[in-house]
Amino acid sequence: MLLEMRDIVKVYGNVTANNHVNLSLNQGEILAVVGENGAGKSTIMKILYGMEKATSGEVFLNGEPVHFRSPADAIAKGIGMVQQHFMLFQSMTVTENIVYRNERRKGIFYDREANNNVVRELAKTYGLQVDPGAVISDLPVGTQQRVEILKILYQNANIIIFDEPSAVLTPLEVDELLKTMRHLADMGKSLIIITHKLREVMEIADRVVVMRAGEVVGETLKSETSIEQLSFIVLTGLFTACKCSTAWS
Repeated sequence: MLLEMRDIVKVYGNVTANNHVNLSLNQGEILAVVGENGAGKSTIMKILYGMEKATSGEVFLNGEPVHFRSPADAIAKGIGMVQQHFMLFQSMTVTENIVYRNERRKGIFYDREANNNVVRELAKTYGLQVDPGAVISDLPVGTQQRVEILKILYQNANIIIFDEPSAVLTPLEVDELLKTMRHLADMGKSLIIITHKLREVMEIADRVVVMRAGEVVGETLKSETSIEQLSFIVLTGLFTACKCSTAWS
């Protein structure tokens, strides 16, 4: 087991966003966390990425407890997040965004050729075609997302969180994204997808966790469920209709 989040609670005033949530992630696995808006999916991932601090609970990475005070702490431990609204500088090039704050230099000067070569090699390794010299604002949304993924891979992320990754994509771009996700998992990366699109879950996920009202109400292997069963759990929080062998919490 690569990652464990144990008994996570997050309270905002009188609102409990996460109520004793337990999640785990295995090496090379694609885990889908599904649920309606307000289910607590994004909150639990923001805690994992250091954007929010849990009210209580523990996070373990490779069996060791970790404490993230900021995204920088999470990145340092190999956790990256592709957010729904990309964190890219629109006026900068693809390469400048990917290598930002960790550039190759000649003395004190930015080495454009060396940095472009690094990005070309990175893109080739992960099968994510980009033009290193293109300006972000000139690129379609799907390509910008590709740059965001490469930026995280450049930071040596082994765990990649995708927050509603297909929300802004065309159907063709969604297909390419799903292929990219599977390729990354095949290369040993571990992925967590926050989504409510169950067709994509059934196409790409290895395991599915269902959240409702801040709690985990179900967990199963993708191979042991269906869109109909997942829809029922998401909408009702009940699991009596599930006939799969995996135990539901």
